[in-house]
Amino acid sequence: MPLVEEIIQAVEAWQQQVAAFAAQEPEASRQLRTSEEEARQLGQRVAQLALQSLLSVGGKGYHGTWLICGCGGRLKYQRDAVRKVRSLVGEVSYRRAYYYCRDCGVSRVPKDEEIGQGAREISAGVERVVGLVSAHLSFETSAEVLREVGGVELSGRQCETVAEGVGAEAEQRTQAEAAQAHRQDLAPALRLVSGEKRAAPGRVWVVEMDGVQAPIQAGTWQEVKCGVVYELSQRVEVSRGRWVLLRRERCVVRGPVEEFRPRLWATLRRAGVRVGERVVALGDGSEWIDQTVEELFVGATRVLDFYHVAERVWAVASVRYGETSAAATRWAEEKLHQLKAGEISEVCRAIKLLKLEAAEAQQVRRETLRYLEPRQAQMAYDQYQADGLPIGSGAVEGSCKYLVTARCKQAGMRWTPAGLDAILALRCWLLNERLDELRPKPKVKIEWERVA
Repeated sequence: MPLVEEIIQAVEAWQQQVAAFAAQEPEASRQLRTSEEEARQLGQRVAQLALQSLLSVGGKGYHGTWLICGCGGRLKYQRDAVRKVRSLVGEVSYRRAYYYCRDCGVSRVPKDEEIGQGAREISAGVERVVGLVSAHLSFETSAEVLREVGGVELSGRQCETVAEGVGAEAEQRTQAEAAQAHRQDLAPALRLVSGEKRAAPGRVWVVEMDGVQAPIQAGTWQEVKCGVVYELSQRVEVSRGRWVLLRRERCVVRGPVEEFRPRLWATLRRAGVRVGERVVALGDGSEWIDQTVEELFVGATRVLDFYHVAERVWAVASVRYGETSAAATRWAEEKLHQLKAGEISEVCRAIKLLKLEAAEAQQVRRETLRYLEPRQAQMAYDQYQADGLPIGSGAVEGSCKYLVTARCKQAGMRWTPAGLDAILALRCWLLNERLDELRPKPKVKIEWERVA
């Protein structure tokens, strides 16, 4: 039956049922929410019929009694088989020719290849949406949202399988990009911001790094390392002391720092960093961060996260004057003001001169000085602020919370290493606005006014 006739029949059947419902429930039939649901179901049925019709275009993929197989043998036509696929507009089916090679055991379905249908019994559109939703929500919640909003019937377990499959692909492509960046130009371009004279002022780039723990099924926790790269001009002050980033690139890895560095380098390349441009490296002083900066960004401007420094200063104030005392507040705020004014050595000297009798308090002082003194060159906060540079690693800390914690550390969550890697990679690609590279959305827009 022609598509137009099928749609007319569907509309007539819909009108009859809507009228019958209105007769039984006259008040409910006047409610917008009821009419909205009735219209949605009609739209989905018409879309389902249209998709079913489009699938019949090109036939069933029959190309003769046999095809040449890669093994040198023949793929012989066996039979026609009906395949059902869950799509964004409901379940559809199509008939396709099935070929099989007895020599090597390989089968082929040309129709599936022609329309780009994979092994899963869901459409590419459903796969994209599952990946999008599951990157942000738990798998069970994703299934509920898909069922409620899109009418897609999948279980939480099915959402997990699909999302982790898409995420595994994202992880593989991330690894390939990192390997390519490392192989092509990591070694010769290590001195990206060396002390040598630059050809031009260029742009200023900020690189932030941090780590966060994530739960693994074995009952253990593993560190996930995150990196954020952004151009300084993309950091905009929206109100006094409140900044937003218009654009940034993120990278993430659950693993050793040796795996993180190539990914960070590839992220810089994707962001658009060029040799000769200034790079500002901002971190909390962790050993792996310091080593990464020394290896990748020789000559970079290094900034020690002010808020980690402030925590150390407050710890000293607390053991000297009492954690909640006014004296501790006055002393700490004075020292932090001095730090922002560039008086680093004065602050260290003041910490040394504090009268601390308790062994625990003295230990806090020793640890604070061990943290501050070797990093004084990274604490020129007065100069950083004069240059418009950030002094806090809020961008990467926010990314750790949003990229990892918000999705992967919900109550009761425990991940397999592969599952965690997949979801982190998928989430990172989404936040970097790269979903279309993984699962492209067709650029189709029907101009209804033009047709009318």
